[in-house]
Amino acid sequence: MLKQGGLQGGYSDENLNELARLAKEYKVNKVKIESNFGDGMFTTLLSPILRKVYPCGIEEVRHNTQKEKRIIDTLEPVMNQHRLIVDKNVIKEDAESIKKYPLEKQQQYSLFYQMTRITRDKGSLNHDDRLDCLAMAVADCLEMLQVDTDEEIRLRLEQEFEEQIENFFDDFGLSVNNSPKSWFDID
Repeated sequence: MLKQGGLQGGYSDENLNELARLAKEYKVNKVKIESNFGDGMFTTLLSPILRKVYPCGIEEVRHNTQKEKRIIDTLEPVMNQHRLIVDKNVIKEDAESIKKYPLEKQQQYSLFYQMTRITRDKGSLNHDDRLDCLAMAVADCLEMLQVDTDEEIRLRLEQEFEEQIENFFDDFGLSVNNSPKSWFDID
């Protein structure tokens, strides 16, 4: 996770432009919007601004399961396997971003507060928007997370070994493909 936060002011032009600017800054391929929020209105408002500032895909997602259960079912396995990587700046930004709220409500808006306080009980959090966005992002990446890490490591090591062999031969002006087979024979 490279960035997280929240904007006050709803559908303001300032917020829509900021979201488009962030999409451009992070070179996203697509923006995912929960269509339950505003029944598609947010997509309607953001689309023309995205086309102007940073043309990229935009996709609506609709959820029909209990939010708390969906969030936990998505994040728990990934976190249990220590596969959620968070940039340390995200933690700092989370702490900074909640300072705009009244002191007695600040924690409720923190991503990490939401992450550590959610339960399967409906309405367990007063605010769960940041955690919900994280769960949506993780859900979008689940296919990549299904990779067999041991096999990927083996393939990467094999590739590095082949590159080292090629570099060795290149250092002597030789070609791996044109070298005599006997060079590799062991007596």
